Amino acid sequence: MLNADALKQLSQLKSDIRSTKEFAEGRVRGANGKFGFVVLDDGREAFLPPAEMDRVFPGDRVKVSLTEEDKGKLSAELDSLISTELKYLVGQYVQRGQGHFIQPSEHGFSRWIFLPPKGRGKAQPGEFIACSISRHPFKDGKSQAKVESVIGKPDMAGIEHAFVVAQHRLPNTFSKGALEQADSIPAQLENICTDRKDLSELGFVTIDSESTRDMDDAIAITKTDTGWTLHIAVADPSSLIEAGSPLDKDALARANSVYLAGETLPMLPAGLCENSFSLLEGQLRPALVMHIAVSEDGALNGFEYEFAAIRSQHKLSYSQVAQYIDGDAAAVPETQHQALSELNALSKARAQYRSGHSLVMEDRPDYDLILDEKRKIERIEKQERTSAQRMVEEAMLAANISAGEKLAELGAGCFSIHLGFRDERMTEIRALLKDVMPEYAEQDLHQLDIYLKLVKTLEADEDAEKKNTLAVLKRMLRPGELSGNAAAHLGLGIAHYATVTSPIRKFNDLHNHRVLRAAADQQTLPTLADEHGEALQQSVTTGRQADRALQQWLYCQYLENKIDQAFTGKITLVNGAGIGVRLDDNGINGFVRFNSKKNPFDFDGKRLRITRGEEQFQLDQEVRVKVSAVDTDKRRIALELIAETAASE
Repeated sequence: MLNADALKQLSQLKSDIRSTKEFAEGRVRGANGKFGFVVLDDGREAFLPPAEMDRVFPGDRVKVSLTEEDKGKLSAELDSLISTELKYLVGQYVQRGQGHFIQPSEHGFSRWIFLPPKGRGKAQPGEFIACSISRHPFKDGKSQAKVESVIGKPDMAGIEHAFVVAQHRLPNTFSKGALEQADSIPAQLENICTDRKDLSELGFVTIDSESTRDMDDAIAITKTDTGWTLHIAVADPSSLIEAGSPLDKDALARANSVYLAGETLPMLPAGLCENSFSLLEGQLRPALVMHIAVSEDGALNGFEYEFAAIRSQHKLSYSQVAQYIDGDAAAVPETQHQALSELNALSKARAQYRSGHSLVMEDRPDYDLILDEKRKIERIEKQERTSAQRMVEEAMLAANISAGEKLAELGAGCFSIHLGFRDERMTEIRALLKDVMPEYAEQDLHQLDIYLKLVKTLEADEDAEKKNTLAVLKRMLRPGELSGNAAAHLGLGIAHYATVTSPIRKFNDLHNHRVLRAAADQQTLPTLADEHGEALQQSVTTGRQADRALQQWLYCQYLENKIDQAFTGKITLVNGAGIGVRLDDNGINGFVRFNSKKNPFDFDGKRLRITRGEEQFQLDQEVRVKVSAVDTDKRRIALELIAETAASE
């Protein structure tokens, strides 16, 4: 046995060794294998060996000791668990011998979690399940989960939808209080409308998809000596849904209607979205009516609004209106000919004005996913944007720009903002601009006027290097966000933007209606609490993630029987491993992995360009590819080049 002096010396040795180690904190990131990484707070990344990765979950915040390996690479050893965010996960119930587990679907989760007998409930092997974490491996020595609900069997029709809804915890039922409140609303509509000015004589019509039922905006137009007055009526749920009411709380939790392929999770109960508040043809409805003065050159010269009542004269579809604009007079009622012609003229004037004074988004096609009886993709129909869609888009942009300016003037509202480039990418951005546009390299690119001038200069230049620079810069932009403080929307190139045109689909629009109503009534302007604003933004982000996750799953299934089929596509991603390509026919994204051993290549990270021999590959370049492999379980689509196209044509 060691004596007291020896034990003291051993303890001192351990203390000395610990004091010489470098400790750091960071967040665990999973990988495809059993190993992982710790993304350190200072930006470095350390390798986490399989034995260490077994003790934590992806997303855990940890303290680690660092060891420098060959070529300066870091390896991490866990010291302590600071916090864990993983409380819930979904996956498939698997059984191996006597062992029962959940195989998680979360990205970077490469191991199974044990399901003890008392934690399995009525779930059966093979089923998709939702579980809560009951034991953490770092704290409890072994990870365990408990089944909370059974999502369904793999062959169940619509299992993909049910799984994604459960995975992202999207609300798909309304509270009892919200449903009771919704039931009471139809009887109140007539009284609301009776007390308001009826503006139906302006000639409102809705223009939407043929199948749309939740129609939240209608348009009318009046010709003036200096241009037009654009009248936009927007459904007014704020008239009967008070802040803090059960319906309001449910709507805030949802944040917006989530449109999944073949399914909609509405922000408000369907009866309200599609009937009571929907601007149905011939039905008197309460509305926020905006009157926007537009000059002949497309400038916005005045904005007024009132809460009134309107009756839509017609439900027109995009296809009908597009046919009329293209010369088929019989496509729409004769009473609408003059108004639609004027709206078309206004739309062109606004588009021309915006192209000179702000930014115009790329006109991309839409893709309709047509599902079969099992709710899998039967076919994908490519829909080019029509003149009718552009007309409605210009009208809604004019309304939201005008409302944004008004709310900024009031100092209240929920604004859609875009702050431009990511701060962490500014060093790369300035290095790129020094080579191509040196006069902008040291300017404040977060300022609207400077950012706008830079982008418009690059857009107008036909030089291939300038075009590529613009494509690279667009990949370094922040996402748009919601904010209670007025700020610029650099992505649109405008000073203020706040959406008000979809209050039965988007909570921020509903909130903005309340602000405008309070201002009109000279009451205290409502504000969105910081925690509500953050929750709103997170809910919107989660809905988008769910939509992408479902589409990727369905896309993989759709391409499983199209191996070796050829497509034309555009490069949307370039990195050190290869290129991402969006297929023109169906909008599906896949990845072409380059093999450096068989065919060496150089990756230019500054310009996002790959050079391989005489070939170059860069953003927005057209390529020919074929589907080489599909891994539906991991949601991966592998493509292979079949006709290389040089970047400099």
